[in-house]
Amino acid sequence: MKNAFRLTLLAAAMAVNFVACERPDEDKLDSGANNERVILYAVDGNETRRTLTTESEWDAVLEQLCNLAQNGKHVTFYNINQTAHRQSAAKERSTINTASREELKEWMKKMEKKGLTVRVSFDDESGTWHGEAYTTLPAENTLGNILGAWHLNCMVVSQLDADDRVVNSDLYEPDTDGGAMYYTFSNDGTLTVMVHGIDGTTGTDNGIWTLSEAGILSSEMLPNGVDWNVNWITPNTMILSRKETGTENGNINYQIQFESVGTVE
Repeated sequence: MKNAFRLTLLAAAMAVNFVACERPDEDKLDSGANNERVILYAVDGNETRRTLTTESEWDAVLEQLCNLAQNGKHVTFYNINQTAHRQSAAKERSTINTASREELKEWMKKMEKKGLTVRVSFDDESGTWHGEAYTTLPAENTLGNILGAWHLNCMVVSQLDADDRVVNSDLYEPDTDGGAMYYTFSNDGTLTVMVHGIDGTTGTDNGIWTLSEAGILSSEMLPNGVDWNVNWITPNTMILSRKETGTENGNINYQIQFESVGTVE
């Protein structure tokens, strides 16, 4: 795939060295044999990341999450491995209410295959499971966590087939050879980007950010387009994604992973 990644003017000026690496095995991508899941899940806001390679491991995690929800915990999960699921439309949502644990787990599996974020709770009085799945988080979930400084860990740029599945993917990391990028979201709507260049220099630039009622995060300071889905956000981690159609490389999905750092010096 041609390099579909474009830097901000600031990043380009500071010579941050985004290096493509860790390309997935294309034979596995083409055959659909890539079953690895990288699951982020949060239980009452406490985040865990697990890499799963078999369906039995995935079944065990789903059973664990159901047990936690049944014990009164608020459970959320998301598979950040783009090669393992389809890239969903920005407004795709689904809900379920059921008294059957098995029906709930089948629904959870289906939502994970669609690349959606899933929240599950249990009503002890009625014995009913409630599930919500969505591409972008409700705005109220994002606003409570986004303020502060975030380190841009990496961006994944993926080429999609006609079924919105990944056929080719590149990972870009700014922290190569001493480079780094930080984004600080302020409650007055300003967004500050600090770039540490590979030559030891440091620069900053400022813009604005907005969050729509639907939960879409928008800013011209983000690397590849203005409008982004917030797939995941906790006090520790933020995952953004957006899909671009009809490029010279076909349909492209971008995913940015951030780690919270509190403050940047």
